[in-house]
Amino acid sequence: MRTFCTLAAASALSALSCWQLAEAQNANAPAAPPAAKQNTQPAIAEQAEILVKQMAAYIGSAQEFTFHADITFDHVLPSGQKLQFSATEDVALERQGRLYVEWSGDLGDRQFWYDGKTVTLYDPSLPFYASEPAPSQLDAMLDRLLPQLDFSPPLSDLLYSDPYQRVKGNIQFGYALGENDVGSRSCRTFAFVSKDIDWQIWIDPGPQLTPCKLVITYRNQPSQPQFTAVFSDWDFAPRIAEPVFTPDLPPGAEKIPFKTVTAAAKH
Repeated sequence: MRTFCTLAAASALSALSCWQLAEAQNANAPAAPPAAKQNTQPAIAEQAEILVKQMAAYIGSAQEFTFHADITFDHVLPSGQKLQFSATEDVALERQGRLYVEWSGDLGDRQFWYDGKTVTLYDPSLPFYASEPAPSQLDAMLDRLLPQLDFSPPLSDLLYSDPYQRVKGNIQFGYALGENDVGSRSCRTFAFVSKDIDWQIWIDPGPQLTPCKLVITYRNQPSQPQFTAVFSDWDFAPRIAEPVFTPDLPPGAEKIPFKTVTAAAKH
């Protein structure tokens, strides 16, 4: 499960806590098809595969974009009780190597910058930040985040140049659920069964092929926590001010290495 760590250090090493993101399928959706057998080819309805691939290609080929997402996610207590929290996420991307992600939620705020040379993570409530050198290619930077730095911005799969490539390898089943409204938009709905998760996606069929909503369930996690994102304000010709991609840190903020931050988070 991907995590987006919260900077929280005190004088020595009282550092960072990681918050958990989950993703989910609508509880009222039609029953999924039978479980996939191992070593079989995925059974994906043609309509589902075509539109999801087209949406991924449309987003992945865009040289720049911004979007907003309203998010709900579960946190599971040791007792098994699920608590639901809310957040918003705003993303600004330039494909040649710049990214800004701003998260504001019930469990705190986070800011993430990538300027083509470095990645920076900051919790505005604390005088600490983490920053590390990063590859000059956006995809390579995203690939590096989770295995090497132990965090990843929410919804990061949508930021790759080929989002469908990120998910297709684990798909076992995919099927269409017809057309449904998400706010004022009429969107095509599809459901997928993957190795460890179920996910459902609503797609605006055009002229801009963008996700309207995403719901994912982590089946392999206790109590099957859920994550829901409702997308809006997609803009593929934005006027992004140059300072957006430059870390905005307060005077005197102390730099903490990612390795220190992630190690402290495990205690």
